[in-house]
Amino acid sequence: MTFKEMNAGVMLLSAVVISAWVLMGALGDPGAGVPEVATRLGWAMVASVVFNIVAMIVFAILVSMVQGQELKDERADERDHAVSARSMRNGYVVASAGGAAAIFLWAFGFDFAVGIYVLFGGLMLAGATDAASRLYYYRVG
Repeated sequence: MTFKEMNAGVMLLSAVVISAWVLMGALGDPGAGVPEVATRLGWAMVASVVFNIVAMIVFAILVSMVQGQELKDERADERDHAVSARSMRNGYVVASAGGAAAIFLWAFGFDFAVGIYVLFGGLMLAGATDAASRLYYYRVG
């Protein structure tokens, strides 16, 4: 496993864990207003950053122990740039769809908090799509 693959795996894991945490909170408090939702999602963003940092450190140590050598980030080459461009394109498509879905919900009179959750979910799904695409392109080509 290369550093870039591990990084994508950690990003994917983070998106799943943080999204599940937000979903459980939303289902546990369905009548939350905009301030409560904004606070919940603000904490989710902070938790996502902290989770990624801690998970990268832990996984780098574990992978280094298993491989018997230090895991280092290698220099990016043309393939890395192509993988990054294709993966980001996939993520942008999902992010755009999530943004459009939120706007349509608001246009049809849905509660603003529902649209915020849809927007946040679309962005988390876009991040997961980017990470999953990176893993796919690095493995399959």
